[in-house]
Amino acid sequence: MADQAGSEDTEETSGPRLSGNALGALYMLLSGVGFTVYIVLAKELSKDVHPLFLAFWRSFFSCLISVPVILRVGLTSLKTKRPGLVFARSLFGTLGFALAMLALSDFFTLSLSQFNAISFSRSMFVTILAAIVLREVVGVHRWGAVAVGFVGVLIMVLPGIFVFWEPGAFDTLNLDLGTLFALGSAFFLAFSIVLVKTLSAELSAVALLTYANVLSTLLLLPFAFIFWSNPSLEIWGWMIFMALTGFVGQYCYISAVSVGDASFLSPLDYLRLPMATVADLLVVGMLPGVNVWIGASIIIVAAVYITWRDRKKQAQKVTVLQDN
Repeated sequence: MADQAGSEDTEETSGPRLSGNALGALYMLLSGVGFTVYIVLAKELSKDVHPLFLAFWRSFFSCLISVPVILRVGLTSLKTKRPGLVFARSLFGTLGFALAMLALSDFFTLSLSQFNAISFSRSMFVTILAAIVLREVVGVHRWGAVAVGFVGVLIMVLPGIFVFWEPGAFDTLNLDLGTLFALGSAFFLAFSIVLVKTLSAELSAVALLTYANVLSTLLLLPFAFIFWSNPSLEIWGWMIFMALTGFVGQYCYISAVSVGDASFLSPLDYLRLPMATVADLLVVGMLPGVNVWIGASIIIVAAVYITWRDRKKQAQKVTVLQDN
């Protein structure tokens, strides 16, 4: 009786456990906060050091942070039979990461919310590249969603394109180099994601993250020397903190996807847009224009639809296999 009462007390004390989706949602929110703090620091620190110098040290410090994680899971988890593909994935990821740092930098006028909104176009690029690179069969529904999503991109970056007949329609033309860097970043990161789909059967998410950080550090090393800066101790401290927030954002995102349902969690990732909007308001005292909200809404709806179609397709495959 005493043992039974003790077990009941333990259950009452521990309380109900979170479901996979609830835990995944918590991880996704923490990921959004981590990434938002990360991009704020990246923009602010680029006032003192070159963004590519910053990108190198971000990768280097992330390598150091990931060492305990790799030691815990074991070095054997890094073994791969496709080193060329691992290098290609890291190369595209580094290009996407470096272009993102440039787009976010103080060199350009791109706001944090605009950058985040443009980054959501990755799912469109993933669909296109999956069809070309992986030979995936993409149906008319997904192609339609991709087309609609890119209309949203056009509304954000070329707000005058749909009223071109009006005088001064292109006076607010926004297609500057920062916007092009943001689009390039979304494309190369999408390429990296497509290759992850192939490599994930052999390597864990932690191993892929480690390879990405190590190879990014090596690839960015020449640029660190070219754009060498002499930051103060305070700036070094903020750079380390930026690397930590970026690593936490990545780790929480991977954890969310590993415990929750992708079709449920994917829309939560778009909370980064209002988070970045708040950051814009607090840091630079500005809000995105109407065209950014309209374009981002279209992109998000298209991306959620693509995710839902992918999930439905996977569910149909499982049903067919079970029936057989």
